[in-house]
Amino acid sequence: MDLLSAYRDMLRIRLFEESLLRCAKQGLVPGSIHPYTGQEAVAVGVLGARRPDEWVVSFYRCHGHALAAGCSPQRMMREILCRDGGLCGGKSGSMHLADRAHHLLGSTSIVAAQLPIAAGAAMSAQLDGAGRAVLVFCGDGALGAGGAYETLTIAAAQRLPLLVVCEDNGWQDQTASRWVRHLSPAQLVSGLDLPHVEVDGNDVEAVHDAATAALAACRSGAGPQVVVAHTYLRDFHAQLGDQPPRQYRPQEERQRWAARDPLTVAAGRIPADLTDLHAEVAAEIDELLLSALAAGTPDPATATTGVSVTTDLIGAHR
Repeated sequence: MDLLSAYRDMLRIRLFEESLLRCAKQGLVPGSIHPYTGQEAVAVGVLGARRPDEWVVSFYRCHGHALAAGCSPQRMMREILCRDGGLCGGKSGSMHLADRAHHLLGSTSIVAAQLPIAAGAAMSAQLDGAGRAVLVFCGDGALGAGGAYETLTIAAAQRLPLLVVCEDNGWQDQTASRWVRHLSPAQLVSGLDLPHVEVDGNDVEAVHDAATAALAACRSGAGPQVVVAHTYLRDFHAQLGDQPPRQYRPQEERQRWAARDPLTVAAGRIPADLTDLHAEVAAEIDELLLSALAAGTPDPATATTGVSVTTDLIGAHR
């Protein structure tokens, strides 16, 4: 992979998220926001290995996935700030981004709900016979949901071309995973006899290599594959409105992971001065934000557009 290009993509995600966090502190982001800061190497490494026509399914921490999938940062910024010109018309907010043009099938705020959606897309991909895989991201907490086991069991039985990327950041909201989980994500999927690999989720090159191999296996008919990426949130689980989040993680733990920040890891391998690149990307994000804040808000009359309703399911099947 082109490491400098990957670094730019990770930096864009980091500054995009930090800009939105500042907006949230000012009460400019409707609802809650779940930052992706610190996990950028996972999205960039994995999605740098996919084919552009392969579907991606995400969850509530979806901004990094959407940017790495090629979605417009301008339309994303407007969507999250609920402004005209948003990616989903101002209806998705921060947690439910979707963009069919870039094969982002959708994101869901319900823990583990993205997994059965992705399995359905993988079954469709299998049936069309074009050799495509489907990629789905989840946190380590999602593997504790019953729907995850049901989905992975069916995916394995049907040999679906599904790549599950578990972003194991060690925390489930404000609960340490070790307090509520006896087995690691890798041990859980091993119990289902699913091929899997564990990788340093803060090393974009290692993530890319693991995803490349896993996707090749999916496309070849080897069935579902799992990549467990060990990473860490730089900030916190979520912020709601202008209320400052409580810092719930040990300082020593945060400092230890900060030393392994994905941007720091990648920058250490790039033999070039990155000062100008940082200034360029920062200026890009500032311009996106100013443009979004200057835009109007969606017309309330559009709230019912793009919605399908079946009023008589029973009658339709008589």
